[in-house]
Amino acid sequence: MDNRKIILVTLEYPPKRGGAGVYCEELAYAAVQLGVDFEVWSPKGSVITDGIKTIPFPFRGSQGVICSIRLVLEINKRIKKQFKPFIIHVAEPACLRAFIRFDWLLDSETDFYATIHGSELDRFTKFSIERRNFRRFLTRAKKIHVLSSYNERKLVVFSPESKQSICKFPGAPARRILPDGKTPQKTVNTLRILCVARIHPRKGQDYLLDVIGGLKYDLQKKIELCFVGPVIKQSFYKKLLEQNEKLICKVKFLGDLTNQQLKSEYEKSDLFVLTSLALADSVEGFGFVYLEASAHGLPILANQVGGVEDAVQRETTGILLEPNNASKMRFELERLIKDSSLRQKLGENGRKWASQHTWKSVAQNLFG
Repeated sequence: MDNRKIILVTLEYPPKRGGAGVYCEELAYAAVQLGVDFEVWSPKGSVITDGIKTIPFPFRGSQGVICSIRLVLEINKRIKKQFKPFIIHVAEPACLRAFIRFDWLLDSETDFYATIHGSELDRFTKFSIERRNFRRFLTRAKKIHVLSSYNERKLVVFSPESKQSICKFPGAPARRILPDGKTPQKTVNTLRILCVARIHPRKGQDYLLDVIGGLKYDLQKKIELCFVGPVIKQSFYKKLLEQNEKLICKVKFLGDLTNQQLKSEYEKSDLFVLTSLALADSVEGFGFVYLEASAHGLPILANQVGGVEDAVQRETTGILLEPNNASKMRFELERLIKDSSLRQKLGENGRKWASQHTWKSVAQNLFG
């Protein structure tokens, strides 16, 4: 392990949920367990647990310009108080954007690691000045962590000179979501479909409802569909509720659940479906929820967008389809509903696949 202190900076951290928040907290926990000299600089209100040294910023933060400069100035002030050699790990999009804008305010001798989750390569490259600054910062980074082949390919195209700094290590299921070995209680005569994602157009919940709406009456009657995730777009949520009124099957919107509640939903379900779509400036960079579902033995049905193919093994742990092919999606969903042996095979393969992914391995590879 590198004997320098690792300082992970993030504006997404529990209790805030989401992929970047899971990444930061799980990576921090794994690093501490490995004995890395590690601390987290995170937003005001962050949860401090499990022996992770967490020093909150005096604000919550955003991707706005004012917050960016405030963040960099606060980090610069803290850097000056460090006595031991250190590395700054820029671990999520809001912090990355701040460094892209204002890294020139920091000591030029500071070493950086950076993580690219996916959508940054679309969102932070729209304007020529930001593209130039992004490339400059990437060339400064000693390591650039990506979680999928999709992100690696896009990054090499955008910044070929950074190729040697790229480290590709996939993510892993969140530790608090992992099954505990107990036999789950399934609903008899009902096939329970689970979809875990924030309620947002990119997650494709409307597409999934359209697909289900095209199923035959007897199949719809057999289904219970549960959406888990916070509402981000109220207008989109209203659209989903209107679609729901036309369906025969039972649909539940459970909101943003605790880890224990989410774990329980995985345990009670029979099939995991998340039909994410690629939008102009946003894409699924990896998808930890797919591995969480696999850890619980759930077969997966998903669109092949972004880095999903690194989280789901095609025809082994789940079925991956090209997006915007509702008839094919409906056909495969019907097949999974009818074929319990196929669901069992995909689910068993998924358990093995998920067990091969650990945050300890990510921390060892990144900080070793």
